[in-house]
Amino acid sequence: MATTTSNFNISQTLPISKLTRPVGAPKVRFNQFGLDYGRLLTDDYTQKKLLTVKYNGKGSSFIVNGKGTLDFKLGTDKVERPVTSSEVKIITNVEGRNVEAKFDNRGGIRVWGNFGTYTIGRPLIVTAKVKTNNAFNALSGNLAVEYQGGQTSLFARLDLKDGNVPYFSEKTILNYNQFQLGYAAKLNLQAYTVSRYNLFLAYRERDFSIVAEHSSRNKTKFELGKLILAATYRRAGNDYVLKGSYRPYKVEQYRFKVGTVANVNRDTTVRAKINNNTKLTLSTRYRYNSNLSVVAGTQVNLLNPSTLVTNKTIPIPFGITAEFNYA
Repeated sequence: MATTTSNFNISQTLPISKLTRPVGAPKVRFNQFGLDYGRLLTDDYTQKKLLTVKYNGKGSSFIVNGKGTLDFKLGTDKVERPVTSSEVKIITNVEGRNVEAKFDNRGGIRVWGNFGTYTIGRPLIVTAKVKTNNAFNALSGNLAVEYQGGQTSLFARLDLKDGNVPYFSEKTILNYNQFQLGYAAKLNLQAYTVSRYNLFLAYRERDFSIVAEHSSRNKTKFELGKLILAATYRRAGNDYVLKGSYRPYKVEQYRFKVGTVANVNRDTTVRAKINNNTKLTLSTRYRYNSNLSVVAGTQVNLLNPSTLVTNKTIPIPFGITAEFNYA
């Protein structure tokens, strides 16, 4: 028993603020694996709103970022009216612990904090997050542990959802040479059911990768969900992506997308993708200077070009990103 105690001696290491710059809540999403093909097919394409403004501020001990949107929607009286949304996130260090607070115009409040890095053979990162609103009449949150090993990454999280329903999520990613295997599971501890069972297998070279992925759909029993086969290829600094999917529960069971991300120069990036329904999506990001970038994009069905002009006030949504650095 003494040997077991020494092998699992928990000792707190240096405060995380001494190891890295302030960061926000873990970017771990238990329903996704952060694979390259998803990033290349979603980043910087058409904005979902007419105008999206993002801003980021960085200092020696804090980070502030936020987003605001403007769109026009038709009301029941068939009259277009402006609809806005906004949110702001503040990240800083409190006594050596990273703390994040997020507020939005709908009254939502999220607070996240890390308990530091601990050692159980290897470093563990322990975090907690609480979500409520400005009336404080709803509460949810989670407690998470993250382990990053040489060939193994483990993530575990205990969630308490609205209504005090407990969930346990676990994700494991294994690396072996050029191969990578990952799975994610989520359990409803109240109903004793599995609500998520995702899996992926990837092979990676320096400029090429191929991925097979399964995403669950049914939240009460095991059954075949969405199957994805995707490949990425990088040549001369540009990325090319191919993604095909099979969804047995949909009328349109087979879908595919082809996309490219071309770096015209150090300040301009052009993206294009097309799917099996001939919907073409185009986007351009222009970096005006170190503090300001502009993104514009549009969509058109090549078999019905009139779809380029939508019922929006302006048919081409665009975004602005501003970044500021403080000493």
